[in-house]
Amino acid sequence: MILSICSDPDVLRVMKLIKIIITIIKIAVPIVLIVSVMLDYVRAMKDNDELAKTNKLASAKLIAAILVFFIPTFVKVLVKVIDTNAEYYSCIANATDEKIDEAYVERAKSYVLNAKTSLKRPMYQLALNEVNKLKDSSEKASLLKELEGILKEIEEAEKEREEQQEGPHISPEGKYSKTDIIDMDEQTLKNMTNQEFIEFMACAARIVYQENGGVLPSITIAQAILESGYGNHFEATSHNVFGLIGYPGSKPKVNRLRKFDNFYEATYYHYAYFENYKNVYGNFLNDCANHNPIHAASYLHAYAGGSTTYGPTIVQLINQYDLTKYDY
Repeated sequence: MILSICSDPDVLRVMKLIKIIITIIKIAVPIVLIVSVMLDYVRAMKDNDELAKTNKLASAKLIAAILVFFIPTFVKVLVKVIDTNAEYYSCIANATDEKIDEAYVERAKSYVLNAKTSLKRPMYQLALNEVNKLKDSSEKASLLKELEGILKEIEEAEKEREEQQEGPHISPEGKYSKTDIIDMDEQTLKNMTNQEFIEFMACAARIVYQENGGVLPSITIAQAILESGYGNHFEATSHNVFGLIGYPGSKPKVNRLRKFDNFYEATYYHYAYFENYKNVYGNFLNDCANHNPIHAASYLHAYAGGSTTYGPTIVQLINQYDLTKYDY
């Protein structure tokens, strides 16, 4: 059994480098010591006293050379004694080019399996990177072909997730008439799902826009989503899903919000608010007239009391639900 870390090709490459260094030391150091002994004897040949000293020094160097040469063997024996399963020794023994290549193949296969199991693009990319490192052309070609199939599955899964997130596409013509919008009660609206709320507000926004122009339906819908939390949070009996607290001044209030008789009226006065304050929202209405809701949203900070995040949030909602399809 090889330790899991030793199945890592990168670890094996380091092990191989260590083996090369040890081999070089094992051979080079004894040779250097032996040559050194020979040179010492050449220098000491004419001096008996120096020769005696050289004999002692030569003995020490020769012993050192032998020890260095056999150190890897001593280490091997020690490792086997300590590691009865020979795991560490097996790890070192596997540090060959052949075993390293095999380890790369096994790692690539494991990444491909993870990509197939998860169907996530990051895992696919990681697997692709690993497969491209392989030297074995047959294994590489086989795994690349498998990855092609996995990529198709990932794309299909991503498409399915997007459809589930977005919900069913709503017909721009809408399912609610003006009468339906006027008759809609607040509790029924609050019981709607997020997608049902968007469908309802899309009909109201399109009717008001077709009658009066002004604010693009995509912006009207996004503001209703943001201001009322998909119709879940607004003052009871106010029908005010747009958070209107100012104009029209003749309307009564429910706490801080203006009160309207129905959701059609609330949507109409949402449009009328901007028309009444053209001195503030002139650029906004011009962008709406030019069918540019994304840029128009940048002028909505005044609507939210100067908030710098309000406009970007409206843009995010427009993009998230593809609300511009209701602008035409």
